[in-house]
Amino acid sequence: MLTFDQRVEHLRQNAVNAAARSDVIAAAVAQSVPESNTLSVLDYGCGPGHIGVRLAGHFAHVVLADVDAQAVDQACAASSDLANTSVRWLDLTDVVPSDLHVDVVVSSLSWHHIPDLGSLLEALPQVADGGRLFVIDMDDDGGAYHADHPEYAGITGFDRDALAGLLRGHGYVNVTITDLWKGEKWVADKLVPMSLFLIQARIPSDID
Repeated sequence: MLTFDQRVEHLRQNAVNAAARSDVIAAAVAQSVPESNTLSVLDYGCGPGHIGVRLAGHFAHVVLADVDAQAVDQACAASSDLANTSVRWLDLTDVVPSDLHVDVVVSSLSWHHIPDLGSLLEALPQVADGGRLFVIDMDDDGGAYHADHPEYAGITGFDRDALAGLLRGHGYVNVTITDLWKGEKWVADKLVPMSLFLIQARIPSDID
C-alpha cells in the first residue's frame, strides 16, 4: 500500500514525464510543417490542451477539440491567454461541422479512445481536404497503461503497421511511421513502460 507522500510523488513524476512527452510531440509536428505560420491546425482529442497550446506559437490558428466536456473546459483554461486559439466540443465520428476547415490535423493519445476509426478517417477529408495528418499514439501494451482504470474498455494501444494499413485503405497516402518517444508511467504502485509512435500521412481530397 502506497503512502500519501508516495502517491503524490508518483503523480508529480507522471506530470513531469507528460510535459516532456508533450514537448517532443509538439516539436515533431512543428519541425515537419515549416510553413506553419500561415496554416491552421486542429488538435483533435486535445484533452487538457497540452499539445495545442505548445503549437500555438507555430501555427496561425489552433483549434483545440474534444468529445469530453471536462477536457474542453481544461483546454479553455490552458489556452485562455492565447489569441490565436479556439476551443470546441467536437465528435467527428458523428457530425462534421460545415464551418471547420484546417490545413493540419494532430491527434495525440486520442485514437485509442475512438471505437470507430473508420468514421473518423472518412470525416477528416471534409475538415482538412488534402492536408497533413499527424497521429501520435502508443504501442499495444496489453492494458498496462490503463491498469488503474478497471472501467476502461477501449483499445489498449495499436499495432502500428496495422493502423498505417487502415489509413492506406481509406485513401491516405505518403504514410510513414517513426518511433517518437519511450518512457514510463506510474500506474498504481509500479512503473509501466510506454512507447509512442508517430504516423504521418496526407489526407485525401474531399473532391477526389
